[in-house]
Amino acid sequence: MSEIVNYYNDLASTYDQDRFDNSYGRFIDYQERRILDKLLTDKKEQILDLACGTGRLLNYASIGVDASPEMIEIARKKFPEKKFLEGEADRIILENNSIDTIISFHFFMHLDQKNMNLILEESHRILKNNGRIIFDIPSRKRRNLLGFKKENWHGAYSLDFDAIKENSTFKIKRTFGLLFFPIHRFPKFCRKFLIKFDTFLANSFLKEYSSYLIIELEKR
Repeated sequence: MSEIVNYYNDLASTYDQDRFDNSYGRFIDYQERRILDKLLTDKKEQILDLACGTGRLLNYASIGVDASPEMIEIARKKFPEKKFLEGEADRIILENNSIDTIISFHFFMHLDQKNMNLILEESHRILKNNGRIIFDIPSRKRRNLLGFKKENWHGAYSLDFDAIKENSTFKIKRTFGLLFFPIHRFPKFCRKFLIKFDTFLANSFLKEYSSYLIIELEKR
């Protein structure tokens, strides 16, 4: 995964501004935080942010893991009180059964089935009994419907609920849909008015046709 690490090393200094300092990025951030606020209610939990990047969601976690030293350096400046581990997500230097919850956003979409399985195996190792991993992934059903064609590794991987259920070491606990409408293609002035309607549709019977799925898996 060295190509991915090099990519994020190069854009670390401008990542926050380029990805989230715009109406589309703020919409994604708002919706992800809304869901995490529902799921992360126990303040005593030991939470790890896997592929923490520049620390956008580290206010929810006490430990950040990332393979990019440049991204970790920025995250450390934001959160000097947090613990950081630099390294690959399938080789985390933590003891067995030591973490209550793992969160991982905007990461699995850059992988493939083999690497995701390796990371889930490692996550299973470090999670306590009944521990959770919460992550986002593009919806395979949505992409199939729209005829998505990948160009490279960036954001190319997707899943549906049936594929996730095939993993025998975790079970699906809760699921959410995110971004039913292509918000970034609407005029900026009207995007905020679409939030409630978008949230409703993304979590209705049409959930799997949202742009992204947020999955909470529980360790078996």
